[in-house]
Amino acid sequence: MKPFPIPVFGESPFPPQEEDEALAIVSPGEMAVFRMPLRRAPATREEEHAAAAVIAEFLARMDAQEIDGAEQPGFDLHGLPPGVIRVLNETLGEGEVSAKLGDRTEVQETAFAGIWRVRIAGPGGEPVSDTLEASTLPRRVRERARGATGIEIPPTPPGLMNAPALLAEILARAGRYREHGTGHVVNLTLLPMTPEDLAYLDAALGRGGVSLLSRGYGNCRITATALDGVWWVQYFNAADTLILNTLEIAAIPEVALAAPEDLADSRARLADCLEGLREG
Repeated sequence: MKPFPIPVFGESPFPPQEEDEALAIVSPGEMAVFRMPLRRAPATREEEHAAAAVIAEFLARMDAQEIDGAEQPGFDLHGLPPGVIRVLNETLGEGEVSAKLGDRTEVQETAFAGIWRVRIAGPGGEPVSDTLEASTLPRRVRERARGATGIEIPPTPPGLMNAPALLAEILARAGRYREHGTGHVVNLTLLPMTPEDLAYLDAALGRGGVSLLSRGYGNCRITATALDGVWWVQYFNAADTLILNTLEIAAIPEVALAAPEDLADSRARLADCLEGLREG
């Protein structure tokens, strides 16, 4: 079977900036991933103390508010002095999961699993929001991932083998998911599929408003379809070759979510970093 990668990320909505607010976009294969800038100059004690105060307040909100509850723990970083942002960038680092939404929103997990940076760009590409959030996945991503409850089935072109029957199964599974919350995974790599089959499925299911990348050994690229609860989940090796191609029926594929135990560990590690900032 020929590889049929579903493209995930395009260009970043955040234009490069100068000095401390610069964003570096790197591209592993077809993917564009936001990376935190490195500290370019030593921070002052005032900047470190201000960054420590932000982290302390954020940890307090993590303790006081329920993760993934009605009000998720968060902190608005937009408008903080560049030196303080620089210290926070260096302290928080960058994790394995990132997301791009179609509304100029870019999400990057920090080095602390379950603690995220959510950035929103204005119409001209200028940053208008920068939020630190604790959650299994930011609410904005979940909301944007909601798709339609039905799709228009396109005509069947020549060259199809299993796509029509498989599409019927996916539609039935998606209906059961919406009714009963029952998830399912279809491993396309193990099925006899022609390139025309895959192209037909892609055209029929369409694209939703969320694309995610989970980086570890290789990449896992997760793309919402236009049908609610149906996702392309594709695994690529370090050479960017497609090695596992699946359609997953779930609210959010589990590979994109931070586990509760990860959040607890992140809270403890971030508290240790806070002490380091305070001690200088």
